[in-house]
Amino acid sequence: MGRTTRHKTQNSIRNSGDECMTQNFKNLKVYAEAFGLSKEIYQFLEDKKMSLRAKEQLLASVSSICANLAEMAAFESKPQQRQKIITCIAEANETEFWLDLNYELKIVPQREHLDFMNKLVKIRSMLFNLKKTIGEEMSSN
Repeated sequence: MGRTTRHKTQNSIRNSGDECMTQNFKNLKVYAEAFGLSKEIYQFLEDKKMSLRAKEQLLASVSSICANLAEMAAFESKPQQRQKIITCIAEANETEFWLDLNYELKIVPQREHLDFMNKLVKIRSMLFNLKKTIGEEMSSN
């Protein structure tokens, strides 16, 4: 791969349409939002008495959004990048399920549930925008 091609590929992932992402996933706004939500949910659940499985599943799905964004940064192939974004969206959907279940079981109070959900909706929207941008870049090549 030539120097020009490599530079173009590394700089082609857009951050929700407003800035380029190089290979440093920590520069993605969506990563920062997802990481922040993961940390908040972890801190909220830290001392909660609840099913270990429900706690682990919620923490696994929310943290998987960040982990998949980190993995995506290693890929130069746009189809691979797009697939990782789709995986992130799926993990966001799973996180919504676990938040809803824990709310219905009275583990997560309404106020926290609403706060977590608002942040999750924002993250999912950013992921869809990133997926769209990558798809458009794939179509233009």
